[in-house]
Amino acid sequence: MEFLDGWLHGRNLKGFLAALSDVVGYHFGNLDWDAVEAGLESGSDDGEWFTYPLVGRVEVEISISRTLEEGDCGVKVFLPAGEPCLREQVQVAWSIFNRFDVSPHVDLVD
Repeated sequence: MEFLDGWLHGRNLKGFLAALSDVVGYHFGNLDWDAVEAGLESGSDDGEWFTYPLVGRVEVEISISRTLEEGDCGVKVFLPAGEPCLREQVQVAWSIFNRFDVSPHVDLVD
C-alpha cells in the first residue's frame, strides 16, 4: 500500500470525494457524505483523523483532519500498490480541487 498526503480546501472536500470515488469506481452518495461530516464533527480534537473507505474496482481509504489552516483539511489517500495510473489520477483530481473553488453544495446523485 502507498499513500499521498497533503491538504485540501475544506469547501472542496465533498466534490473531491465524489471525483475520487469515480476514479476508483465507487458510488459516493449522500449517505457517504453524511458519514464523513459526522466523522469530522465527532472528533473532540481538530488533530484527530477520520478515515473512510471507498471500495469500487479497487479499494482506497481517505483520512481527513481539520488541523491545517482555517478552512483547509489535512488529507491522506491510501492506495493499493501497483495499480496502473491510479496515483496519477488521484493527483490530478487533487490538483483540480485545490486550484479551483467548487461549490460546497455539490449535488450527489443517489
